[in-house]
Amino acid sequence: MSDHQRHSHTIRTRSDAEGSTSALARRIAANFEIPGGHFAIAAQRIGRPAPNDEAAGSVRIRADEVFPAASLAKLPIAIELLRRADLRQFSLAERLDTAREPRVGGGGVLDYLDPGVRLTLGDLCTLMIIVSDNTAANFLLDLVGMGEVNETLSRLKLTHTTLARHFMDGAARAARRDNLTTADDMLALLTLIQGNALPGARRLYEMLSAQQLSTELAEGWLPADARLAHKDGALADTVHDAGILSGPGGSGVYCILTAEQSDIPAARVAIGQTLRLLWEAWELN
Repeated sequence: MSDHQRHSHTIRTRSDAEGSTSALARRIAANFEIPGGHFAIAAQRIGRPAPNDEAAGSVRIRADEVFPAASLAKLPIAIELLRRADLRQFSLAERLDTAREPRVGGGGVLDYLDPGVRLTLGDLCTLMIIVSDNTAANFLLDLVGMGEVNETLSRLKLTHTTLARHFMDGAARAARRDNLTTADDMLALLTLIQGNALPGARRLYEMLSAQQLSTELAEGWLPADARLAHKDGALADTVHDAGILSGPGGSGVYCILTAEQSDIPAARVAIGQTLRLLWEAWELN
């Protein structure tokens, strides 16, 4: 078992808000007392501090803890595909035959289409991001190569994020080979996307803005003038959300990770409450 895998099963149990003194951090930690389990957050206002509380501009609670990445692992696959497309190794307009790709279920739409359908690489990437299509993700992962994805993550200094299995591979998870990440790493990755600092970043931002899952976060917790470009992730006891939150007053980047959840709906509510707290503290309206 790798160091990352050992770490993922020994999440420290210190107080969630230890080392963080802002009122915002304490309120966020309180949100997650009801669902229990473990959680981590890294959040950063972009451009300037929060107007009324400089400490609220950046929030980090257990942000270096390693968690199962769930579907957040699809972001590095998209980044590697777009990087290689920028190098002209792939064309996003190329149509490919996915008929031989095993249909693995667990989310998405590709499993329900005619097996002979030929979608573009851009289409497959869009399905992977906006409906978290696992079959499309596995196809793209095989196309770009797991080793190449991990090498790109290493070059970006996202050293706690690694891919070790395909999606819906229960045997790999049982053997403790999992895709892993931290809130800090996801925050860094999304900051690069928000700053248009990666090849294809604008296209990926638009995909994240078209997210079809976890729509209750925007509709139930944020005002009408908020724009949320985000990706969720879920396993049996895990729910994550990471993205870019923007409004007339500016923008911020965040990653919220949870694990060992016995009440997933309550954890989703805590994530929504946290996004609302960030919106208000950062005065994005």
